[in-house]
Amino acid sequence: MAEKDYYQILGVKKTATDEEIKKAYRTLAKKYHPDKNKGNKEAENKFKEISEAYAVLSDREKREQYDRLGAEAFSFGGGGGGGGSPFGGFDFSQFMRAAEQAGGGRRRTRGAPSGFTDIFSDLFGGSGGGGFQQMPVHGSDINAELTIDFRDAVLGTTMDLQVNGNPIKVRIPEGVADGQTIRLRGKGSPGSSGAQAGDLNVLVHVRPHPFFERKADDIYINLPITIGEAVKGAPIDVPTIRGTVKARIPPGTQGGQTFRLSGKGIKRKNGSYGDQYYRVEIVVPRDAPHDAVEKIESQYKEDPRANLKSVL
Repeated sequence: MAEKDYYQILGVKKTATDEEIKKAYRTLAKKYHPDKNKGNKEAENKFKEISEAYAVLSDREKREQYDRLGAEAFSFGGGGGGGGSPFGGFDFSQFMRAAEQAGGGRRRTRGAPSGFTDIFSDLFGGSGGGGFQQMPVHGSDINAELTIDFRDAVLGTTMDLQVNGNPIKVRIPEGVADGQTIRLRGKGSPGSSGAQAGDLNVLVHVRPHPFFERKADDIYINLPITIGEAVKGAPIDVPTIRGTVKARIPPGTQGGQTFRLSGKGIKRKNGSYGDQYYRVEIVVPRDAPHDAVEKIESQYKEDPRANLKSVL
């Protein structure tokens, strides 16, 4: 990559005086200023380039170092005091922020070299009469967190949130997942000079439910049933997050057997719904009479562990 020629960028000779360099920069900065070239990326890059050149050539010490070592001796666009350059470098991003904040240029702008102060007065609407407004700067984003109940995550809700002392209502969409971030456009920090405000990014945490468990777009629940319901089969009520659903346990149902309720799960982005699964748990009475159990076992000699004998 060819080394930058700061004199050529400003259109001046290497022997140019400080006043000639300042005048050249003033002319180019007015031509390529973002306020005159909104949305023009090429002009924005040119404005940065000429400002970079002026940052070096307007400083006597940096200019001497540049004349000896060239542009590679400097580190632009990254903070931290010059990015390892022995000459301290120049943080161009800091300069741009300083330029945006310069106002009328009557005060010394923090972060900008002294040679920029008079230029700011012309470019940003000071007494020099340059006619420019402050550069619009997009507002910064704000990050926040909310913790909601499982039911609210599945069905959706609206939550109140305090952001910088201001109340904001956050609409939680149906089916939001734990760890998901909701972006509220324009609810972050306000922009300057009419620029758009930043966004509010809300990280959502979902409290675990004592009975329901979410897996992807499906919901799972363990459903206790009696021995009689398992043996004979029976109609049962199955709780879902949206209310109770009637179902039927078939005769001879085994413990651990799982059944599906179609469309009773989580709403997907395409508008369809996942399913709910209920896993049967057969509850044995603690005080069941032994003679009744022995009578049943005497009639049914089935070995429940027969399949395991092959692996012994």
